[in-house]
Amino acid sequence: MRRIGLLAIAILMIGANAQASQIDFTGMGKAQVVTLAGVRNVSAWAGELDWSWIGATPDGMTPSFYSYCVDLLNNETDPQSVTIRSTDDPLASPTLTKAAWLFDTFATSIHTSGTAAMAAGLQLAIWEVLYDTTYDLSSGSFRVASATAEALNYGTSYLGALTNAGSSYTGAVATWLDAPAGAGQDQVTNAVPEPGTLLLLGAGLVGIASQRRRQGRKNSTVSA
Repeated sequence: MRRIGLLAIAILMIGANAQASQIDFTGMGKAQVVTLAGVRNVSAWAGELDWSWIGATPDGMTPSFYSYCVDLLNNETDPQSVTIRSTDDPLASPTLTKAAWLFDTFATSIHTSGTAAMAAGLQLAIWEVLYDTTYDLSSGSFRVASATAEALNYGTSYLGALTNAGSSYTGAVATWLDAPAGAGQDQVTNAVPEPGTLLLLGAGLVGIASQRRRQGRKNSTVSA
């Protein structure tokens, strides 16, 4: 019964996470202008986008956050309606897992102490894994027509790190903000638990640890 209860809680948490909310664009974080070709010919900002939630902040999120674009084919809207999902959601494309790995591996350090060129390079690398099969920023169905040498060098190094990671990238998970087709631009970000969520998580872990200790004592008695 205890396992069934834990499973039910997990299902409820997953269901609650797939919720529709609105986000308000508040500006650019670290980023540079680049010119793209191939899948889309456009000059655009590449790097961090800053947002805040309109209305109540969804569970597991902070009131404001930054993200990277994972939808080059649609334009950002402001405000923008999104459904909060995970990059390992069955509805997600397989390439979103690679984008999640890149985000999880590099975005936090760039945000904390990196440069605009690093952020632009990370965005280029994310677009490359989403829209091309060979990781070369200068050719293929997605290519960069114009960017700073620094951004290109960082983008290439991030793609090299992904290649070196091998299949380990498949365990990466990030928060996917899924916008309606033609009515916004999908984003990838991190869910940051609020204090109340952390307390609940801690209580759950304590309960699981207690259960395991009781089970261990029971097993010891049976073995004796």
